[in-house]
Amino acid sequence: MDVYSEEELFKVIRSAYEGGLRIQVLGKGKHGKKEGVDEYVYTRKMDWFEIRDGMVEALAGADIGEIRKEASEEGLLLPTLYDGTIGGLLATNFPSPLSTAYGKPIDFTNWVRVLTPYGGIKWKMLVGSKGVIGAISRAELRLYPKPNKIFTYEKEDFNERELEKVMSLSPLVLLVDYQGGKFRIHSSYSHEVGLKGYSVDEGVPLVEVNDERKEIIVEGDDFDTFKKVIEVSQPIYAYWIWKSGMFILFNADTDMLREYNIKYYTRDQPKEVHIKLKKLLDVKGIFA
Repeated sequence: MDVYSEEELFKVIRSAYEGGLRIQVLGKGKHGKKEGVDEYVYTRKMDWFEIRDGMVEALAGADIGEIRKEASEEGLLLPTLYDGTIGGLLATNFPSPLSTAYGKPIDFTNWVRVLTPYGGIKWKMLVGSKGVIGAISRAELRLYPKPNKIFTYEKEDFNERELEKVMSLSPLVLLVDYQGGKFRIHSSYSHEVGLKGYSVDEGVPLVEVNDERKEIIVEGDDFDTFKKVIEVSQPIYAYWIWKSGMFILFNADTDMLREYNIKYYTRDQPKEVHIKLKKLLDVKGIFA
């Protein structure tokens, strides 16, 4: 079912509440339908957005790519590489390589409105709640001056001193990935910094995403911990974005993580605080 406005979305939510139905609110439906749902509700037609005064205000279905494009034409940057809608971006609160400099989506969000069966709530705490508490309907996000160029320095098998050096230079991106027994550093800046022994390219580095690989997340934000998690779990691929607060592992040995008492979770798994809020704000459990 497509909805076209906040008013229509609220009516669907209220109807589900009164009828005891279970719904899942999606943007374009790219990121995982859940089972046991009576109705899938799509906000993709709620695609209005407006850029003004260095901000973007948008409905949940506004396309991130279109916002980035229009912002770029005005010399501005929406600091995420997320492929989807505003609602999806804020529901997941997932970092991108640019999170090193700009933070996760919650950090550049001014406010967000979430619809529940009882009405709308304007509360940033609900960013990252994975849609289990209510439906994100509208938000305002900050934009930033767009760098003229981005230079990315890359090196394999670096040492701790080299990592400290690139950190000290205030990178826009600091991405460390692991594959085939080797770590590789990707550090991006808005100007040339003259790091010796690195290959240099233009643009923001991307991470390898493969839907056939099983992805899990471990919390942490330093290289020593990242190395320990890699050593314990032996993933086929992994990456860490500095200041994201998480390590992303693919095809890791979760039995070994449990043995070493290292907690992990999946991308669509709500955090404990949001599970507690769900008990208060979604007493009938209508949101999948």
